[in-house]
Amino acid sequence: MFVKILFYDKIKHAIMPYDVKKYSGLDYFIRAGSASVLSMVTMTILTYPFDLYHTRTSVDMTTKGRTRLYKTTFEVFNRTNLDEGRLGAYKGVEYAAISAGLRALITLPIYDSVK
Repeated sequence: MFVKILFYDKIKHAIMPYDVKKYSGLDYFIRAGSASVLSMVTMTILTYPFDLYHTRTSVDMTTKGRTRLYKTTFEVFNRTNLDEGRLGAYKGVEYAAISAGLRALITLPIYDSVK
């Protein structure tokens, strides 16, 4: 969460170069909302492969009565790379990015207002 807020603050200061108190009303929320969406989508795209590998490892551990496909994290990375190509790690990232953007549109501007 710290890195997301750090990205949010950096992008927000780039979008709002003057003092935050100079922006008010709809202008403030448009700028803060766009900064939050950009930061969350960036973080989602950067961390999505790790979430995918974790999910595949977790699902593989829960199947009983079957042989495990992956024993280590390196095997998950290697099999995904071989079976699905280099972009296999980003399979489904668009849905995660859209949901993270919508969630960020609400949460980070409210966090910034309360802070």
